[in-house]
Amino acid sequence: MLNKAWIRRTAKRWVKESKYLRYVQRLWPDTRLWNRETGTLPSFLVLGAQRAGSTFLHGYLRSQTTAESSPLQKEIHYFDNKYYRSLRWYSRFFRKLRDGTEKRKNFETSPYYVYHPAVPERIFSSLPEAKLLIVLRNPVDRAISQYKWMRQIGLETRDARDAFRKEASQLDLEQNPAYLKQFRDPLHFEFDHIYRSYLRRSLYHVQLRRWLRNFPESQIRVLSSKALFGNTHEVIGEISRFLGIEHHRQPQKNAVSQNASRDDIEIPADARMIAKECLSNVETKTKSVLSSEMIIGHTMDLQ
Repeated sequence: MLNKAWIRRTAKRWVKESKYLRYVQRLWPDTRLWNRETGTLPSFLVLGAQRAGSTFLHGYLRSQTTAESSPLQKEIHYFDNKYYRSLRWYSRFFRKLRDGTEKRKNFETSPYYVYHPAVPERIFSSLPEAKLLIVLRNPVDRAISQYKWMRQIGLETRDARDAFRKEASQLDLEQNPAYLKQFRDPLHFEFDHIYRSYLRRSLYHVQLRRWLRNFPESQIRVLSSKALFGNTHEVIGEISRFLGIEHHRQPQKNAVSQNASRDDIEIPADARMIAKECLSNVETKTKSVLSSEMIIGHTMDLQ
C-alpha cells in the first residue's frame, strides 16, 4: 500500500517542477488581485535566511513600526518562483501609499530570496534603490532546524545522516557556473534546491558575495538571530533608522510569531558532525565579506 505522505510529496514535487504547469500558470488569473489597484512597490525586502528569524522580524516590523507588508500574503516569491509574472502583477499585492506618508513603506519577506542565485540581479533590475535586510543564524543550527521543518511538513523522509551526507557532496554546486546558469530561466524550479538544501543554504558568505556584486554595501544590513532575539527593541530601532520608518516605543504583547520546529525529530551525533565539518568556516568567511557598516547590532556572533 502506498504511503499517503509519499503520494502527497511526490505530487507536490511534480506540480512544482513541471514546466508545462508553470506555462499554464502564466495565463491563469489570480482572483485575489481582481479589482485591486496597482500598489506602491516595496522600499525594502527581508531576504531571509530561512529558519533564522525572518518570520519574527517580519511580524515585529509589521506590528510595531510604520512598515507595511502585503495584506494578501507574507511571502509573494515574485523574484524567485514567480518571475514569469509582470512587475505590475507584483505591485498589486501592496497598498497604494499616498503622498505625505514618507514614514510608511511597503516591504516583503521571502526567505528564499537570499539563496536563489538569480534573485540579486532581478531585484536590482526592478528595485535598484531597495534596502535589504538579512538575518543569519548559527549555520549548523539553521541547517538542522530546516531539516526538522521539512520532516515536520512531510517533504523529507530521509534520516538526517543520509540527507546531510548526500548534500555534503554537492556543496561545490553553489559556485558552479553551469549549474547556477539554469536559475536564470524564470520557469526553472528545482525541488531540492528550495526544500532540501540544508547545508548549502548555510553557506552565507557565498550568498552575500552575490548580493554585493549587485548592490552597494550602503543598501544592505545584516544581523544575527542572536542579536534579534536577545536585544530586540534596540535592534529594531537601529533597523528603523536605516529604513527611515518609525518604531513604536511601546512593545505590543502577542503581536509577533515565529515558526517553531519539533524537538522530537532525532538528529544523530554523526549527522550533526557532518554538518559541523561542512560548515566549520562559514562564520569566519561571512565576517570577512561584511563591512562594519553592514552589521546591525554591532557584532556578527553566530555561535
